[in-house]
Amino acid sequence: MKTLKILVFKKSIIQFIKCICIFLITNVSIAQPSYLNLDVENDLYFLTDEYYSSGIFIETGKIIENDSIKKIKIFELGQEIYTPSDTDSKDFENFDYPFGGWTFLKYALQTEKKNNRVLEYGFQIGLTGKWSLADKIQNIYHKKIINADIPTWEAQIPNAAHFNIFTSYYLQSLMFPKIFFYRKYKGTIGTQRIAIETNFGLNYGVNVNDKIYNPLYKKTKGVGIYFGINPSLIFHDFMLSGEGLQNEEALFTAKSKTLRLRLDLGFSYKIKNWKFIFIYKNRTPDNFIQPKKQHHYNKLSVSYFFN
Repeated sequence: MKTLKILVFKKSIIQFIKCICIFLITNVSIAQPSYLNLDVENDLYFLTDEYYSSGIFIETGKIIENDSIKKIKIFELGQEIYTPSDTDSKDFENFDYPFGGWTFLKYALQTEKKNNRVLEYGFQIGLTGKWSLADKIQNIYHKKIINADIPTWEAQIPNAAHFNIFTSYYLQSLMFPKIFFYRKYKGTIGTQRIAIETNFGLNYGVNVNDKIYNPLYKKTKGVGIYFGINPSLIFHDFMLSGEGLQNEEALFTAKSKTLRLRLDLGFSYKIKNWKFIFIYKNRTPDNFIQPKKQHHYNKLSVSYFFN
């Protein structure tokens, strides 16, 4: 009976995610400027599968007011996957990172202020543990696509439902012709994450980091180059602590590092209605038991713009 309930619950989650994907696609508008974006982050390019192992995000954005002040409504469906460095082991007491998945839906509203400043606020609702379906997704990817060993997903972070709220403030300044200095300040508070995050970067040409400055604000075409630094203060990270409102207790956890740093180096190319982005990311350890001092992964992004 319990197995049947779990199966029905998983099927309900899958159907819900399908409905969300359909909603995201239908959110784009032919009448108003809008876009559909796919981001894929993975460390497989460096022949590793550890820590922040992968992320996939589908995002739509649409201008809802186009007078002197632009407002952009954003929806995003995302999934992040975290694993220890030894994904074949079942000896979770010797892990250097918990297995964990975070699948969420994000809503955000951005308002353009004067002097290239943008205020954003929104929320995330999502699931962790087996409810996130991250173990199923990664196992299918390993078995069907890259023909690799199936991770054990031993002692993964507990099942839980989460709610985060956040606000961000973006600024950009023209330093030299076609060279902009970007800044982003973001605060998040919720059951899955509590953090203060910042981004500082220099961008030449077409904007590379669309997470700092929405592409609907500028419709320039051509190439772009970006270098950025991202210091953050993480006060609560459920993907490491497993501490929250859930009923079950985490079998394995790791103490989170409060101060974290990430370096970005990226390129972009925009032609007609298409935009392609590649960003190399290098981040410091998330916890105190990771033996490696840095973790590399790449982000590939494809966007299509309507109207």
